[in-house]
Amino acid sequence: MRARKNIDTMQKYIHDAFFEQGHWQLKIRQTLVTILSWIIMLIPIYWTLSMTVFVGDRLKGQPWSVPEGKELFNFFGHFLTNAFIVLTIITISFTLYNNYYTKYHVKKHAIYNEKKLFARREAIKDFYTFKFGDRYYRRNDIRYYVVTPENNFEIKTIDKIYSKFEDTKL
Repeated sequence: MRARKNIDTMQKYIHDAFFEQGHWQLKIRQTLVTILSWIIMLIPIYWTLSMTVFVGDRLKGQPWSVPEGKELFNFFGHFLTNAFIVLTIITISFTLYNNYYTKYHVKKHAIYNEKKLFARREAIKDFYTFKFGDRYYRRNDIRYYVVTPENNFEIKTIDKIYSKFEDTKL
């Protein structure tokens, strides 16, 4: 029963006329285009392999039995293999250099003021303890808490606490 419910839910969001009942013209047209596309893709692959890999005595006199085709195929194979090796070496060396540069040369410093951050932490801890009670009690003993309108924060309350505490501590 659950699988049927999921199928109904999926049908709300997915619409494909090819797999629905009817639509025979669409199915025939898309099937023919798919078969034609596969033929257009496979003929050049067969032709290339027949002039290089599958060449034999029985293909003498055929236009693709000329030795230049095999030489060209081998040349491009070697060229692309060498290009891949060179690009792999360059990519790995640039990655290693970038990691080294990042680790040892890029400045490592905080982009925030640590004194200000610690002052803000202390200020908010004190405020929460005053407003809501001890931290241990807040985190461990309370499972359900309703905030009364009197306990709601005013607008910019946290900003006021931060600025007041920073002025006194810094």
